[in-house]
Amino acid sequence: MAVTNGDLMLQTMVAAFAAGIMLIVVSRRFQLPAIVLLLLGGYACGPQILGIVRPDSLGGGLVVIVELAVGLILFDGGLTLDVQGYRLASGPIRRLLTAGVVVTWLGTAVAIGVIFPDVPISIALLAGSLVIVTGPTVIGPLLKRTKVNARLHHILHWESVLIDPIGVFVAILCFEWIGGLEGGTAVAHFAMRVFWGLVVGIGGGLLVHRLLHGAFVPEELINISVLAMAVLIFGLGEVVLSKSGLLSVTVAGFVIGFKNPPELKRIRRFKAEIADLAIGILFILLAARLRGEQFLAFGAGGALAVAIVMFVIRPLNVMVSTIGHDVSWKEQLFLSWIAPRGIVAASMASLFSLQLADAFADSAAFIETFVYSVIVGMVVLQGLTAGPVAGLLNVKAPAPIGWIIVGAHRLGQEVARFVSETARARAILVDTNAKMVSEARQEGLQAIVADARDLDLIERDEFQGIGNLLALTDNEDLNMLLCQRWSDAFGRARVFFWSPSANRRPGERPGQAVWSRLPKPSILSAELARNEAAAVLDTSAAPGRPSQGTPIAAFYKNQVSLTPADSAPAGAAEAYPLLVLRREADYLRRGLRPELAVRLDISDQEALFEELVSRIVEVEPKVPRDAVLKELIDREQAWPTALGHGIAVPHSYCRALTSRICAVAQIPEGVDFKAPDGEKVRLVFLLLSPQGDPEGHLATMAEIARLVGDPEVRDSLLSASSPEDLLARLRTAAPA
Repeated sequence: MAVTNGDLMLQTMVAAFAAGIMLIVVSRRFQLPAIVLLLLGGYACGPQILGIVRPDSLGGGLVVIVELAVGLILFDGGLTLDVQGYRLASGPIRRLLTAGVVVTWLGTAVAIGVIFPDVPISIALLAGSLVIVTGPTVIGPLLKRTKVNARLHHILHWESVLIDPIGVFVAILCFEWIGGLEGGTAVAHFAMRVFWGLVVGIGGGLLVHRLLHGAFVPEELINISVLAMAVLIFGLGEVVLSKSGLLSVTVAGFVIGFKNPPELKRIRRFKAEIADLAIGILFILLAARLRGEQFLAFGAGGALAVAIVMFVIRPLNVMVSTIGHDVSWKEQLFLSWIAPRGIVAASMASLFSLQLADAFADSAAFIETFVYSVIVGMVVLQGLTAGPVAGLLNVKAPAPIGWIIVGAHRLGQEVARFVSETARARAILVDTNAKMVSEARQEGLQAIVADARDLDLIERDEFQGIGNLLALTDNEDLNMLLCQRWSDAFGRARVFFWSPSANRRPGERPGQAVWSRLPKPSILSAELARNEAAAVLDTSAAPGRPSQGTPIAAFYKNQVSLTPADSAPAGAAEAYPLLVLRREADYLRRGLRPELAVRLDISDQEALFEELVSRIVEVEPKVPRDAVLKELIDREQAWPTALGHGIAVPHSYCRALTSRICAVAQIPEGVDFKAPDGEKVRLVFLLLSPQGDPEGHLATMAEIARLVGDPEVRDSLLSASSPEDLLARLRTAAPA
């Protein structure tokens, strides 16, 4: 059966899809530069070897596929741009995108003109413009493998995304000159493309954000709707002015990322997958067009031209772009070494080669061969050596000593302040409560509204240098879940969580349990807010010296240690800064309320409980009356609370409370509590404590027991003439 062109088209696209994605999977699995595998795989699948990918069968459709795919790749790049990163290194970035572009463009054109005198100057300029771009498709994976410092990361990332549309526009300017347009007309067309691209990009990005913000798009259709809008934005740019669509989608992606809609995380994830698909298909299709003889014919002159681009022009570009800025010579050397070209350079070279093939066959072949030689040379050499070079120049990011603290409440704020101010490490508070996050920011702390279960947070620029997690929610199960998720990124030894379950075996824990003797973080935070507790910095803590409070964090040998409350940091042999939590010892006085001190003429125990609980509910309406009443009655039946000598302390926990509350009742006629000494109870302390604060609850009961255990104090309290007199005597007798 004869093979039709339609069959070849289907075969080509199926093979490109399958081979492209599989090679990307292999590259990720074995940490290899994807572009190298894709170029080799595309060449192997092409007519030169296997013949299963026939780009020529696509005809004019190849140009459409290439342009649309490049647009989606740049849209994804725009989504990942971070304004904070730009601010960190804005000067060098601006220079790389202006003076650096000119240096690379004209420097490459001059080198080509000298080495290949037969190449027309217009072709040399076009070839030089095509190697201006670096591209996020190669820089992104390289930065993930090579953890460089924040400034280098931001410079390389911003350059790779924004330089793509700039390089494309410069290439189009050169191409129109080759096509016969005069210089002034070509420049005018260039300016019009920039203007139209910005208008469509900004307008399109704002429209997408508006549609998302207004919940116009159903949640299950958000990803494909944004994809459709990106294609539409690209098309609007292209319909009016060819090649302006690339700038439009880049700007639209940046606008959407800057506006930061709630759906941004899922959009970025989806767009990253689409970009990987586009990259895989494009490289297979374009590499399949290459022929081995065109590179052999390039010869020593071609190798020299590639070397000049890598070892002369790029360093010159970096020197011009960083002079006068706070960029060290080691960082300059690394920037000079790292500038691999990617899919945009390859696709534009192939597009122009296709369009020039009929009128300028030799020039078309030269452009394609030169650009692909630069791509292969730079990706192979720089991609494989980036890590060792970064290590040799000592520009790798320092060991991640920063902290994610889940919980922006007062306790989390105190720990974050200790980490950032004392340990000089980055501390980021993460909470879904926008009010708490706002309060933390007002305190000068770094805090974000986010779900800490989202591991994609670590990809955000502000999380660079983070290597520890402390989960400080009231929910022990959630804390352990957070540690379980983040232990893959940080290791089990560097994830910590508050837990009241001190008896849990270490093998059952996903991380390190801390502060099991302390109550829930929300209770401590409430005490801190009411000045009933204080986080105090002890700068002269030392092993063997008792702390005036509960130690919660120490800083020793450049490490923050969340050690158990009764131990010093491992290996500590000298003084070190220590964060101590001091809770006020006067538990009873803080729980007393004047309106809850009463004198009652009552003789039934249950009626007494009903009266006191009802009064408590009037003061604290959130207290569940029936549940608390039942708990008190059940507890009394199982474990009578009479202390003897006419005193009883019925007590219970209440989830609705954030602080202890104590009602005091004088009962002149007495109530039978089945006391051990048989005496009726004439003075009742009814104590309710927050759930999860056994320390404060037991300490308050112990304080009451100490007071009434003193016969003189007990007689004074029992003889008080009124509730007001009773409170006055309690305050006098309670420890200061």
